[in-house]
Amino acid sequence: MSMDKFDFDATLLTVNFATRLLAMELDKDTLLDRTLEAFCDLGSCKDAAILGYDRKGDLFIYAASLDLERTFPNEQIPMTKAMEEAAKSRAPVTRPKLEGSKYPLPGDSCAECPETCLCIPLVGSRDLVKGFVTLYRKNDKPWSIAELFQLGIISTVAAISYENSELFRLTIEDSLTGLYMRRYLFIRLDEEVQRIKRRGGDLSVIMVDIDHFKLVNDSYGHATGDEALKQVANILLENSRRGADIVCRYGGEEFAILMPGSKKEDAMIVAERMRIGCAESNILTTNGEIKVTISAGVANSDECDLLAGDTMLRIADKRLYDAKKAGRNQVVCEG
Repeated sequence: MSMDKFDFDATLLTVNFATRLLAMELDKDTLLDRTLEAFCDLGSCKDAAILGYDRKGDLFIYAASLDLERTFPNEQIPMTKAMEEAAKSRAPVTRPKLEGSKYPLPGDSCAECPETCLCIPLVGSRDLVKGFVTLYRKNDKPWSIAELFQLGIISTVAAISYENSELFRLTIEDSLTGLYMRRYLFIRLDEEVQRIKRRGGDLSVIMVDIDHFKLVNDSYGHATGDEALKQVANILLENSRRGADIVCRYGGEEFAILMPGSKKEDAMIVAERMRIGCAESNILTTNGEIKVTISAGVANSDECDLLAGDTMLRIADKRLYDAKKAGRNQVVCEG
C-alpha cells in the first residue's frame, strides 16, 4: 500500500471518528471530555488543554488532560505569542512548552528546546476563532504533516460542535442558575433509558431540595433567595462528576442530578458530597452570610421498571421527602 493510499484511508477514518464522537454531542462538559480524548488519542499524547473565550473576550482553560487525568480548571490565562500567531493564521503552530506552566501551553521559541507543544485554533462559522486546543509530547518527536492534517479535521468538527452546543444550551439553560432546565432532564432521561434497553448498564438519579427555603425568602427577600439558589447550584455542580453527570434545576428550589453509568452506591457518595458541601459552606449574599442545608433522595434503574423513565424520578422524589420528614440535611437511599 502506498503512503498516499495509507494517508487517504487514515483521513477517512479520522473524519468518521470525529463525526461520531463529537458532532452529535450537545452537552458541553461531555463534549469537552470527548474532545480531549479524541485529541490525545490522535495526537499520541497524554497532555492536552481546551481554551476558549468568555463573553468578555478573556481566555480561559476550560478543560485539561494531564497525564490522561481530566480536570476542568476554568482558569483565566494570558494569550501567548504562539496563540496569537495561530489565531491570525488560522493554522496550527508548534512551540516549546511554556516554562513554569503545569498546563500544555505553547511558549516562545528557543534553539535548544524541542517544539513539542502544538497549538491548534478552533475555527468555527464565519471563520471566527472560538479558542484553541494545545497538545504536548514529552519527547522530541516532531508533528508529522499527516498528524497535523488529521488534527485539523478534528478541530473543525469540535469548533462547530461547540457552537451547536452553545446554541442548544440557550434553549435549555436556566437563566438564574446556569444549570440545565427540567425539559433537558427528560430529554436525557429518555435517551439513557433507551440506551439501557439496548445495551444494559446503570443509571441513577439524585433529587435535591433546599431545606426551609421559604424561610430564606420570607426573612431576606427573593433577591437574596436567588443569590442562595445560584450558590447552591454551583456547589452541586462542583461536587458532581464533570463530563458525566447532568445537573438540572427541576423547579423552584429543587434540583435533579442524572447520573448515566452510575451504580446506586456511586450516586450515594455524590449525594453525600453535595450535602456536606452545602452544610459546610457560607452562602454570601447582599444581606450577609447565611447557612443553608439540603435534603436528597437517591434511586437507581435497577429498582424500577424503566418502561417509563420517570418512575425512577418518582422513587427518588419520595425518598427526598422521606429525608425531610426524618429531620432534613440528610440523604435517603432506601424505602
